[in-house]
Amino acid sequence: MLRRGNQPGRLAKQLIRRVGDADIALAGAETRPKVLKSLEDAEVQEVRAAVRADGRTLEELIAELRMEIDSRAERRERRTELIKNKVEQGRLWRSVGVQERIPQMALAGPARTVVLTLLAALDFYVFAQSYAVLADVGGYGPEWWLGGLLGVAVFIAGVALAHGIKASILARAQKQMLADADAGRFKIDLDIREQLVESKSSPLALSLTTAIFLLLSIAGVLVRTQGTAGESTGGAVILFQALIPLVAVAVELYLHDPTERDEPMPNIVDRRLERRLAKAERRLRIVAAQVEAKVSQIEKLYRVEEAILDVEQKDMGLRHTTDLVLGGGHIPTMPTNGRVAEVDRDQLEKTIKMARRS
Repeated sequence: MLRRGNQPGRLAKQLIRRVGDADIALAGAETRPKVLKSLEDAEVQEVRAAVRADGRTLEELIAELRMEIDSRAERRERRTELIKNKVEQGRLWRSVGVQERIPQMALAGPARTVVLTLLAALDFYVFAQSYAVLADVGGYGPEWWLGGLLGVAVFIAGVALAHGIKASILARAQKQMLADADAGRFKIDLDIREQLVESKSSPLALSLTTAIFLLLSIAGVLVRTQGTAGESTGGAVILFQALIPLVAVAVELYLHDPTERDEPMPNIVDRRLERRLAKAERRLRIVAAQVEAKVSQIEKLYRVEEAILDVEQKDMGLRHTTDLVLGGGHIPTMPTNGRVAEVDRDQLEKTIKMARRS
């Protein structure tokens, strides 16, 4: 078969040399082009088969990634349906300016995540160190991690307490805004006023959250006190450490926006799946383009071979079977409107057999 870099005409000359001199005249000039075409088809199929397995693997990966992306999108739609009313109410209350009546500090999402992560890590470390001293253990054993988990629990309880306080403040602000609107002291569009729903806070839930946070904080203070009893640490240091959970409550109280209930958006996992899908699709397109480029190159090489074969056969006096001169005359044809009609197939075969016998 042909490969790039072969000398042009190699296959054409081989096909001519393989026929003996006695058989050249009767071999038929149409036979060699058919053989050349068969070789071309075989080489093209070989190239396509070589990448078929890789293409199938990429197609399976693409189908799997699309199924996973669609599945996650359906789950987001279900979550969106559950909170659709809350999302709409948050948008409506923001449109009438309720954020101006609650303590709020605007901070970008990534910056807020960094701040809360640092506070949580601080709680974790302080409680872990104190509990390790209390248990009189060194290193990072189970007691150290238990103390750290206690610190994380205090932090989570503080965040929940901040959210509860903020929800209570929002409920009072909404109630006051509706009262002002009804009394004419605050103007709200009537269409929006009919859609607004006042939030309700739960005093029981807020009290329970406060109690849990206080108990955990007291337990933390006791742990620190017992852990530093044999050392020269003053009460001011212990008080400073005890205020750390309250710092998290104060920070989250200002950063949290209870009206900010947006629809679930694609997260880092979704974006990673989309990048993998785009990469696989791009790789599949590249493979397909490479295959077509190789096929095109092969076809060009065989077109050269066909042209050279045709020239070689004409130089040797070889023509198609219907053009051969047999017995001193041409095969009978019938002219029609300047064109040569096709010879009857049976008559052609009889003529060829007679020529072979002579």
